[in-house]
Amino acid sequence: MGRITPICKLTAALLLCAAPAYASVDDGQTAYANARAAEFGARHGAALAGYLKLFEESADSETLAKRVYENAVRQGDFAAAVKAIRVQELKNDVPPEGPLVLFTDAFQKRRWSMALLAADELETRSNFGFMAPILRAWVSVAKTGTHDLTLQEGNTDPFFNFYAVDQIVYLDLATGQNAKAKLGLRNMVSVGGDAMRDLYISAAPVLAKRGQVGFANAMLGTAMGSEFGGQFEEAGAPESTISPNVGLAAMYVRIAASLIDQDLPEPGLALARLAVWTAPDYAPAIITTAKALGKLSGGREAVALLDKIPSSSPYWTRTVFTKAALLRDLGDGNAAVELTRLSFDKNAKSAARATLLGQMLQQNGRLEEAIAQYRTAMGLDDFKRQAPQSRASFHVMLASALDKNGSWEDAQRELQNAITLDPSNASALNYLGYGMLERGADMAQAEAFVRRAYEIEPTSSAYADSLGWALYKSGKFNDAVIMLEKAAAAEKGDTTIFEHLGDAYWRAGRRRDARYAWNSAQISSDAAVALRISAKLDVGLPGTIKTAN
Repeated sequence: MGRITPICKLTAALLLCAAPAYASVDDGQTAYANARAAEFGARHGAALAGYLKLFEESADSETLAKRVYENAVRQGDFAAAVKAIRVQELKNDVPPEGPLVLFTDAFQKRRWSMALLAADELETRSNFGFMAPILRAWVSVAKTGTHDLTLQEGNTDPFFNFYAVDQIVYLDLATGQNAKAKLGLRNMVSVGGDAMRDLYISAAPVLAKRGQVGFANAMLGTAMGSEFGGQFEEAGAPESTISPNVGLAAMYVRIAASLIDQDLPEPGLALARLAVWTAPDYAPAIITTAKALGKLSGGREAVALLDKIPSSSPYWTRTVFTKAALLRDLGDGNAAVELTRLSFDKNAKSAARATLLGQMLQQNGRLEEAIAQYRTAMGLDDFKRQAPQSRASFHVMLASALDKNGSWEDAQRELQNAITLDPSNASALNYLGYGMLERGADMAQAEAFVRRAYEIEPTSSAYADSLGWALYKSGKFNDAVIMLEKAAAAEKGDTTIFEHLGDAYWRAGRRRDARYAWNSAQISSDAAVALRISAKLDVGLPGTIKTAN
């Protein structure tokens, strides 16, 4: 009987399996260390190759499964991600999006029962469980060409209600329910943003082919403005349909974008990769993946990924915007400006492209040019055709440039214009109110503005800070503390919030807490702010103010 060689399981530390006399003393430690070094150096391709080689020999290793999965997501290697998730599932240590990876794999292979099992797993064990009914609906469409997903009155899950709105329209389009789809598309105007535009761009050719040419043209005009260069014709609408893959990818993109906006780029990247793995040519999936990669590493890989999207794409303006932002973050501001200038020169009738150039100029400190560019954008017919909410955002951008250029009165006027156009524009309300607070102008009105912004978006730490500061300025120190503590809990590294909180603690008589908050503010502050906070730490705040609480 031959000698039995023990099979050793790789651990999170060194590979400490006792080796037989003839085995290498290293036993994979060097290979693992090299892969970790590659990962720490952001060489994720080399890291993944190293981990996969070790994984072949220790296929039940939970540690290797995690390393393979994380680097597979970075590299976009779907097969490796699936392999790793299956091991993690056996170890009962799956990341929240793990069942989605298995669902996507089963869906691609048309293994419907396995896809439904993955949806069940997602619903019971993941904070992405709200997606399960939508996943089942797409399985039904793929299998039978029908779906029964609706927004039910008894469903109190806010995430399902939020993300199902556009998904039901995609499902209706995929199953030929044109009348329902048109009603849903009209309702999407109130949602706005990229989710609305993505849906309109996908839906327009489908409805045009089904005889709804006027409606399709109106949708594309709303979604793209002057980017929509032509009209569908009754006899010339291109063959088109909404595939289940595109519908699913749209959901993954919307959730990924939300995660990225909340400064959660790693789960955002995982969802964005799922979108690409589901629909490889879907431009919003590529753009969102690039945004997540840029947040994580700011590398050229994100810029290169966007090169896959042609200039003929209806998503080209968004592609240019994303690429320019990545170049700016890489420190190549001039390249970002030139890219956006070239895009604008190719379509000088586009308000979106004109505004993008203004933003890049502003972010590179070229404020006079930026102000002129914003005014150019707002003089275009394309701007005048925009919905009031969109026009309001242009006024906010112009106000920002004017404020930074030292023209607060002009900035204030633009912010008031924005609020007139869109009374629910929380950004404009907060900007105007906080600006008034800082300048000591009409404190009651300033508090009313920031309170409205907070009531519209109560999860925003910035708006909570503004309202807390307004309460502080009004002498309501105990109320200010409550609001500023909420802001600080959501934004643990913000210098301004913690300085405000320290000031409120001091005035409320909580001197020790004040110094803790000021210390927290000082950690991430620049030199001038650090000097100011040092004085507070030394002697506190001068004078006493009677509390209004």
